[in-house]
Amino acid sequence: MDPSTLFQVANLLPMPIWLLWMLAPRSHAARMLARSTWPWAVLAALYTVLVIHALGRQGLDAGAFGSLAGVMGLFASPWVALAGWVHYLCFDLFVARWMMNDAPDAGYRLAPILLLTLVFGPAGLLCYLAFRSSLQAVDLA
Repeated sequence: MDPSTLFQVANLLPMPIWLLWMLAPRSHAARMLARSTWPWAVLAALYTVLVIHALGRQGLDAGAFGSLAGVMGLFASPWVALAGWVHYLCFDLFVARWMMNDAPDAGYRLAPILLLTLVFGPAGLLCYLAFRSSLQAVDLA
């Protein structure tokens, strides 16, 4: 399978989880997925396979991590860029999982922060941390 096709498949894997958490955060399925680990195991396994494949194709220059130009050079490979993207998908979704479990009663109030986390990862985490105490409060509505 080529990297473009794998990119499309990898992008589809977490989308139902994101949508469920944003549109039906208190549903049984949303709560079940927030307690599960298998989606992250799948993404982590895909990432690991991609890294091994990329290393087999181009090797690893440990010095490349010491400069921005070196890192940019690594991401010139479609396989490395794909592995990096799967890394983002896995970790951003894992942060969202933590949020769902940390504020299980936040309901729809968490949706904008989840959207921010989906699109801008660490900015969503920062926003969650800023509003965490109000989101953890029991929602009586």
